Amino acid sequence: MPEQHPEILIVGSGAMGALFGAILFENGRNVVLYDTDHKHIQAIQKNGLQIKGFGGNRKVPIPATTDLSQLESAEILLFQCKAHGTRNAAQAVKHLIRDHSVCISFQNGLGNEEVISEELGHQYVLGGLTAMAAVLLGPGTLRDFSRVPSHIGEMQGKTSARTETIASRLSDAGLETHVSEDIRRDIWKKLLGNISMSALSGLTDLSSATVNAVPELKAISLKAMEEALDVSQACGIGLERESVITGMAMISKPGGTGDNKSSLCVDLLNGRKTEVDFIYGSVIQIAEEKQIPTPTLKVLHGLVKGVEARNERVL
Repeated sequence: MPEQHPEILIVGSGAMGALFGAILFENGRNVVLYDTDHKHIQAIQKNGLQIKGFGGNRKVPIPATTDLSQLESAEILLFQCKAHGTRNAAQAVKHLIRDHSVCISFQNGLGNEEVISEELGHQYVLGGLTAMAAVLLGPGTLRDFSRVPSHIGEMQGKTSARTETIASRLSDAGLETHVSEDIRRDIWKKLLGNISMSALSGLTDLSSATVNAVPELKAISLKAMEEALDVSQACGIGLERESVITGMAMISKPGGTGDNKSSLCVDLLNGRKTEVDFIYGSVIQIAEEKQIPTPTLKVLHGLVKGVEARNERVL
């Protein structure tokens, strides 16, 4: 049975959630992994979490569960489930929230923090983002690609004592974390990177680095990013094109995270529902409200929805 009062609960322990949990656990933190995938969790319970790639192949004997009734409280809850599962996940952990609890979303797309706030209360919620990459190789086994800093911040902006404290605790436990003074801007910046690569990786079954190496695909990638950048600026998000391009280059660099295929790609390959509505659809909806044309985003969104529909019929 896992610890009933974990310091850190990973809410959604697929590739990225399990990797975050393993890093923190290996550095002495009291961590429990939670996921609804019974085969995945059972494999971790039986054999430990198997990690390959960056940092060397190893087995991490981290506690994992599919049954949150075994827990009584949690201090730091890292939400890393798929965006379409955020509301159910927030409802599932409601009984674990105490006055000192903090929920941090490290998820893809827009709206996750708002959903968690609706279910649990805005005072418990911080925004977060990471450009680290991992992929599940099978139940209980993942490949780790690299280490890059993650960021957290108060949703209303500025720094706070709790963000500084939590960032320090995560960094001391091997997960380098910085405090953002404008986490909404930084979430949008990550979103633009996702928009530039996720669908193209998914539709071609190519890594981010390979997408960038094909001139025709890179041109589409930049056009999608520029359309989303126009939407972000209309929302008052202060992002500069060159800064976004620099971020895109970092996450698509060969030899690191760029060797990874997008999570959307992995979902399509495995016949799972993707986060396309939260990555592309959310921006398209805002664009329509503000009467901003987004033809490239609409095409990419539609093509991914088509592959999802095909997968549903095949399965």
